[in-house]
Amino acid sequence: MRVRPKMLAAVGVSAAILAFGAGEVRAQAGRARVQDGNRLYEEGRFAEAHQKYLEALAEAPGSSVIPFNDGNALYQDADYQRAMEAYQQAIESGDPALASSAWYNLGNALYRHEQLEQSLEAYKQALRLNPADPDAKHNLERVLEQMQEQQQQQGDEDQDQQDEDQEQDEQQQQGEEDQEEENREDEEQDRQQNPPEEDEEDPEEAEGEPQRSPGDMTPEEAERLLDAIDEDPEDVNRKPAAARGRKPRKPWL
Repeated sequence: MRVRPKMLAAVGVSAAILAFGAGEVRAQAGRARVQDGNRLYEEGRFAEAHQKYLEALAEAPGSSVIPFNDGNALYQDADYQRAMEAYQQAIESGDPALASSAWYNLGNALYRHEQLEQSLEAYKQALRLNPADPDAKHNLERVLEQMQEQQQQQGDEDQDQQDEDQEQDEQQQQGEEDQEEENREDEEQDRQQNPPEEDEEDPEEAEGEPQRSPGDMTPEEAERLLDAIDEDPEDVNRKPAAARGRKPRKPWL
């Protein structure tokens, strides 16, 4: 990925002078601040360069190149959000001399800010303005590859998550089935070890009816037996009288 911002230092000075239009003295003052900013930038003192560009921009608010250079200083200082704003300001100025480079640098800042789709569109716009720009073409291809890799990775992660969810569901279902089987086995074992008890006679009712051995008789039975003994001995063991009445006739044939 080629993310070094393109510089327009030389053009920036001349463009800033043309943008002043308020007299030679004011132009010379603005040019001095731009030159100081460019020198600080080359020395790697990006925060100080940014301050010089702001001072120059205060004197030439209509300049398109000063915000462009200021965007480069902010970019190198890793302040990508404000760098994007500076590049956007340079683009909106409508200067065709730096439009393609401004779009390219904006794409770099967006890429650093992890906004791949927006950076892709910025590189496309840079190539529309300058189809021969090899850096913009290279970065566009690289961003496309990275987006495809992310989509593939996201797809793999989604599939892995789906497989994991399905496995958890299957394990939960199997666990429930195993628990049900275990419960059935426990119930069967409990029935075998503890069979249902037969109905027992109420102890209170049993106490009201004394148990008798086979030879025992009740007082009523003993009294009837004595009454029978007191009868006429001749009547005892007497044959029963014959039944009276006609014999049944033979059935007609």
